[in-house]
Amino acid sequence: MATHRVLLLCVQPLLGESLENVLSQVEDVELIGSRVLDAHLLARLAHELPDIVLIADEEGDSESGAALMAQILERYPDLPIIRVGLMQNFIRLYTSRTLPARSADLIETIRSVPGR
Repeated sequence: MATHRVLLLCVQPLLGESLENVLSQVEDVELIGSRVLDAHLLARLAHELPDIVLIADEEGDSESGAALMAQILERYPDLPIIRVGLMQNFIRLYTSRTLPARSADLIETIRSVPGR
């Protein structure tokens, strides 16, 4: 079983502690740290080498979280980001992947997105 190195980014300490407790019980998840959102975060990502960044905030769609996510995806396009919100009942997964520029791949990508 592969282990996933997860870096938790959280604004609220109580939410961060709760998620740390949950993640520490999962056998194939290695929580490599819980960090607050600060100016040095992007530089530290290169040294911590997570497999996944988990961003948790109260709303799950805050502007600061969205800006941070965009910066991470721009600098580390292959690093998946999961966003969760304390007040919301869903999880969002963001990833930036390069696909071959063939029409069949584009159509398959469109079909893989859940429809309404």
